[in-house]
Amino acid sequence: MSSQYEVIIIGAGPSGLAAARSLLEQGIKNVLLLERESEAGGVPRHCRHPTFGIQTYFRPMNGHNWAARILKLVQGKYEIRTSTTVVNIKPGGELEVSSDRGLETLHAKRVIIATGVRETPRHARLISGQRPQGVLTAGALQQFIYLKKLKPGTRPVIVGSELVSFSAIWTLRNAGIKALALIDENSRPIAFKPSALYARLMGVKVHFGSHITKINGSERVESIEFKDAGGQEHLLACDSIIFTGRFTGEYTLIRKSHLQFQPETGRPLFDQNGRCSDPSYFAVGNMTHPADMGDQCYQEGQRVGRYVARTLSEQDTRAFTVPVILDDIFRISAPNVISCSHSNKGEVTLNVRVDKAHTGEIVVTDGSRELYRKKHRCMPERRILLKHIDVSALTPESTLSVKAV
Repeated sequence: MSSQYEVIIIGAGPSGLAAARSLLEQGIKNVLLLERESEAGGVPRHCRHPTFGIQTYFRPMNGHNWAARILKLVQGKYEIRTSTTVVNIKPGGELEVSSDRGLETLHAKRVIIATGVRETPRHARLISGQRPQGVLTAGALQQFIYLKKLKPGTRPVIVGSELVSFSAIWTLRNAGIKALALIDENSRPIAFKPSALYARLMGVKVHFGSHITKINGSERVESIEFKDAGGQEHLLACDSIIFTGRFTGEYTLIRKSHLQFQPETGRPLFDQNGRCSDPSYFAVGNMTHPADMGDQCYQEGQRVGRYVARTLSEQDTRAFTVPVILDDIFRISAPNVISCSHSNKGEVTLNVRVDKAHTGEIVVTDGSRELYRKKHRCMPERRILLKHIDVSALTPESTLSVKAV
């Protein structure tokens, strides 16, 4: 079996499958997809809520149906190896891979990293207590109910108020379970305000401005203790806790690799085309901007796939890169560097996130020269696009600064 490929894609979720589709359309034949899970399709394959497909197929689809449809476009055209873990990435497109075949070394002219995101678990949220059964994430909940046909509990509490938090209510409802409460530290939902009304209509008590202080139970979750917005302490009997949201990219491979990355997060440095510090490697999807919707990641994967196909036949004209420097209010920018050539022309879009709510103008400058100014209403964990930033006049001495004013 070949160990030499034109392109290897790490991750067969929406962005990885989209990149594969674009490579196929561009006539690239020798492509391999590697997937850690036992099936390709990514997180959407165990989602049953109809929030997928609107941007790709112009109609709402349940996640598993959408995943099956985008997988079908490349299945049988390219080799997809599941239950396969990439252990190391090395310079020039060399990968160490572990599977039931043992440890292998694979090579590719280009590698696309599409490893996705994971939710922040309980221990990273600094909640005291033991480690009883019944503590899980929304992703684990979906796998329990939809893939394993199991019920993780009958009296659950949901922590968080992102879109995935409210989809957890839907998932529980499909299994005949009603959540007791939804608890979040924010004073309003991170998702759109009507989502809180949906929770209340489903009979779920909502506690904003509240924080879980302790999980009680030794073998199994028995109750939680939390403080509400007024500082009053409460004890709530329950048998499971579902931590949702606070997505972070899957950066394990990046952190131990030769690729340049941001020390505080582990996010790779990547440009507007997804290209990393080693030009053999590209990053795409939610590992670069936790966490956009599946359709958005799919469209991005298509764009990066097309660009990767071009690099296989065109000479690299990149002459220098310009860093993207963020004001304190911002958490991330995707991309986080801008690649330029001496004959550089064009525009870029920055996908940014904020740490706290902000309504006002966002300004992008290169020194004293203003490149972008527009008013935005920003909420934490929401996608904010700064579109059509003119980068044609950037120089090797430039710095792209993003500020909220």
